[in-house]
Amino acid sequence: AFVGQANVGKSTLLNALVGTKIAPTTRKPQTTRRIIRGIKTEGAYQQIYFDTPGILRKHTDLDKFMHDQIFAALADVEQVVAIVDANEPTRKHGAFLKTIKDLADKEGQTFILVLNKIDQISDKKNLLALIAEYATQFNGDIVPISALSGDGLTTLFSVINKNAKPSEFLFSEELFTDASEKDIVAELIREKAMLELKEELPYKLAVTIEEFDETRRVDDKKPLIEIEAVLHVERKSQKAIVIGKGGASIKNIGIRARKDIEHLLNCQVMLKLFVRIEPDWTTSPRAMRKLGY
Repeated sequence: AFVGQANVGKSTLLNALVGTKIAPTTRKPQTTRRIIRGIKTEGAYQQIYFDTPGILRKHTDLDKFMHDQIFAALADVEQVVAIVDANEPTRKHGAFLKTIKDLADKEGQTFILVLNKIDQISDKKNLLALIAEYATQFNGDIVPISALSGDGLTTLFSVINKNAKPSEFLFSEELFTDASEKDIVAELIREKAMLELKEELPYKLAVTIEEFDETRRVDDKKPLIEIEAVLHVERKSQKAIVIGKGGASIKNIGIRARKDIEHLLNCQVMLKLFVRIEPDWTTSPRAMRKLGY
């Protein structure tokens, strides 16, 4: 399980390890809302990663859902990979790390501390000092990496392998996730909407796929998948923001999303986006279930 505070790079690490984009990544908190599982098989080893939402305070029912997702992941794994930003002071992550370490120890799980974003540290003496400081607080493996550049990922893979328990592979070797294509597509669209829209709105936004027509996917001349997706917001004013002046915002979301979706599906995609109002859905358990949470 990859756990950590917001924006430490959990989803970027997941995508880097599996070798393709299956989890949305932005600089905004709450980009990851649910567990996303990635799979990496190499030789005699198969690792299954649980990407989780960032640690946050519980204000809405959506916040509570994300909080529960973290602890659902922790209850279902053999190893806990706690991730921190190597550019931030240790005191920012100290209380969180102690809580996660205590939980892992209680359950007999391996605890690994990952220091991410080391590519942003120009003086490696500072990195060595940071590792030494964390080592005084936590025993076990401490792995410095850059999920963005790939530095240290081979070491992390080896450390996880070292602690792995023998078993049969749980998934076919060619799989890189157990998520459906529709679920990944919805997350990629939501990511592009978060990147396109104003600061507050993205947290009130959900995406569902209403049409995923693959009848022309096997066409030898022009393979094509037709997708219709709905962007759900809470209020009429938010709907106007998503659409944008003259439809500019939703058009840009579609252009940006289609590029990643075509790369994922290895096929041309016809993407149609719609906006629908689902009043106060982040505070309504019934509406959340309707939207897949």
